[in-house]
Amino acid sequence: MTQKQILELIQQHHPGAGETEIRKALNRAQDDFSSKTEILKGTYLEDTIAGQRNYPLHREMIKIYRVDIDDNEIPRAVGDIVNADVD
Repeated sequence: MTQKQILELIQQHHPGAGETEIRKALNRAQDDFSSKTEILKGTYLEDTIAGQRNYPLHREMIKIYRVDIDDNEIPRAVGDIVNADVD
């Protein structure tokens, strides 16, 4: 089913709903489904800076599975981050 067909079906049941409103709702539903099923996975590269421990995350990131530096997996931090370590 194409998005246009979905839009037409929704408008049949909700004649007052606008196309933009429906598209936004469909996009939210798709993002929610992808997040819950963890269906989308990707790889992100980030340049590191000596002495810097924290980096901003990409907006698209939902969950981090692993972090590698120079082909070595970095163990997950356990516990709270000390405020002195936060940039």
